[in-house]
Amino acid sequence: MNSKKLSFQEKINLCFKMVIGSTISWELAVFLGSKYPYLAPISLILCLQATIVKSIRFGIARIVGTIIGVATVIILAPSLHPSGWSIAVLMIASLLVPLFCGANATSLHQIALSVLLVLEFEHKLSGYGMDRIRDSIIGVVVALLLHLLIFPPNFTKKAIIEVEELPNKLEIMLKSLATWLEAGAPQKNYFNSEFNLLHNKIIDIEKKINQAKLSLKFNPLSKKSKQKLFEAELLLKTLSQVNVDIDVLFKTIDEWRKSGLFSKKSEEIWIQNLLFIESSLRNWNEEKGMSDFVFNETFSNEKFAHAADWHGQNIISTLKQSPPLPTLRKRFSNSDS
Repeated sequence: MNSKKLSFQEKINLCFKMVIGSTISWELAVFLGSKYPYLAPISLILCLQATIVKSIRFGIARIVGTIIGVATVIILAPSLHPSGWSIAVLMIASLLVPLFCGANATSLHQIALSVLLVLEFEHKLSGYGMDRIRDSIIGVVVALLLHLLIFPPNFTKKAIIEVEELPNKLEIMLKSLATWLEAGAPQKNYFNSEFNLLHNKIIDIEKKINQAKLSLKFNPLSKKSKQKLFEAELLLKTLSQVNVDIDVLFKTIDEWRKSGLFSKKSEEIWIQNLLFIESSLRNWNEEKGMSDFVFNETFSNEKFAHAADWHGQNIISTLKQSPPLPTLRKRFSNSDS
């Protein structure tokens, strides 16, 4: 299907579609007069891609590539027998025009495969070329209908689960920063690498949301899932902003501390502030409401103090303006996706 790791349920769905689809496509090929009905299930199995969009793209490439490959052999080499040179000449002839017309790699693969197999079997198996075209169409059509009507691919839930994990990671980061300050802000720390990991995680989640969107194209049952993905994107945007503010906040405090201007009083205030932000994020995530605790400011004109205060306040402001994750969980659990 593709390199994406499938859940056990998705593997069951794939196996079911291959079994049912192979049976249907074989019988249809026989009914329509095919002498080589195994070609239809082959096309079906290959066409069952991760999403409906990918299946459509592969199906079109399969059909078009097969037609071009068969036509090339029938027109240019009706009396040729397979050899290295004849295969090379026919492949060049069949691939040049599609190549310069912008055909994708899948189409080129299917053209080359059809040239090779039709040249080999057309003389041995009468009518192989035309059967290959008809049976490829049968397999592709059956595969697309199965994908559309039975367990259509939907990666929405996977993407939302990834978003749900982010608040806990940010809470741990905030608590770790407070502990770091409480321990006297030792020179050696691991926060830069941790922030890099979080940044990469957010990028990965963005990709999974885009994959989920792709899985919903042409999906007849996707209305509710599209709404959930829209909400997940809004939540990811909120958490991404929180992550950026925490990152800048750490770097500001670290530079402040290294400058020698970070007083004991400022340290105590920022330990409390970090714990307050962590508590606020946890309450927001658990839908308990934001605390009325007044955010402590250092009341200093230093550039470090102003920057730290602004990013700390911005985290609280961002959370107050955004819906909590449990709302998304409840809505998703009641959906049919």
